[in-house]
Amino acid sequence: MRHGQSDELAMARLLTWVDGIDLPMFVLQTLDNDRLEFVHSNAALGRVTGLTPSVLAGRTAAEVFPARAAARLEGNYRQCLDRTEPVSYEECLLLDGVDTWWETTLSKPAGFSGQVILGVAIAITDRKNREFASAEAMAELTAQFDELRLFSTMAAHDARSPLATVSSLIDLVLDQFEDMGDGKTELLRLCSQTVDEALTQITSTLERGRSMQQGSRPETDVDLGRLCADIAAMVDPEMNMDITVPDLHVHCDEVVVQMAIRNLMSNAAQYCRSRISVEASEDRRRGQLIIDVADDGPGLPEGMTLAELTRRGHKREGSHGFGLASIAQLLGSRGGAFEVVHDVPQAELPGARFRMILPGRIGGGEQSGPSHAPEQARKLA
Repeated sequence: MRHGQSDELAMARLLTWVDGIDLPMFVLQTLDNDRLEFVHSNAALGRVTGLTPSVLAGRTAAEVFPARAAARLEGNYRQCLDRTEPVSYEECLLLDGVDTWWETTLSKPAGFSGQVILGVAIAITDRKNREFASAEAMAELTAQFDELRLFSTMAAHDARSPLATVSSLIDLVLDQFEDMGDGKTELLRLCSQTVDEALTQITSTLERGRSMQQGSRPETDVDLGRLCADIAAMVDPEMNMDITVPDLHVHCDEVVVQMAIRNLMSNAAQYCRSRISVEASEDRRRGQLIIDVADDGPGLPEGMTLAELTRRGHKREGSHGFGLASIAQLLGSRGGAFEVVHDVPQAELPGARFRMILPGRIGGGEQSGPSHAPEQARKLA
């Protein structure tokens, strides 16, 4: 981008304005050779990230960040240049060895021929941690509630048969019973009515227990490709692996998907040789979204179950099974399931494969019909 005197004055005014805002902000520009480099960042950005203006100015994302994270950032910036409206997204960056979450908005300020980007980044790490903690707490409460519901339902069911027997015995006693004027007939009828009322209440309790199924969860539009690419930048920042992700949007519980995929991709990165694949499909008839995470590592022993894998994981921290019980509980609390998959026909990757199932659908798909597998997938650069 070649600046005239008016452009330089406009840039100077923009940078002065950026420095006066107490929100993390940065400015990029496209040069004549299509090089997209940072021009400036304000004190607020340096305060929360440690990236001072001297660290960023005159450098591209690839010259500051690890390869995969830089590719994600560059892609976001190019997307902004190609659009007329602002671009907003959540992203996670590894800064000083710590995962930090940001809600970033990119826009093109007027007067620069669409070649300058203004970025505003709001730190949301605390909010994301609260979301993840709330999801885990909800999963735990749901598990406890389900156990209590099962116990109360079984208790009511177990009480129904003896009471029904008592009711039948009273009817037998009343049959041809001769009242001697001492009111015993009336007492027996009162007992029978009391037992019948108890049976009615027990039946209502059982019906109520059956109706207390998993409630519907709020679903949001999730860019699954972006989400997986951001997680890939966290688990493989130097781009040493070949990672393929689905290039599509889905409607589901974003927090659950984010937590589960992050855990599974992190595990896969530890045990794969060089390749990881995230695959998505849907069962339209059941209204379920199906996501597989597979790798080309040594895989799991034949017949290995999730329960056994979890037990091994608890005994050996950092192993393949660490955290899988939490994923299973989290998905179960949302009316989904978590599975270890063996013997997938024509599987491209021979290693371990884990499958998460949860309420949802692929964006743009019909609500009814047979199971469906998406055609779009992309290999991350």
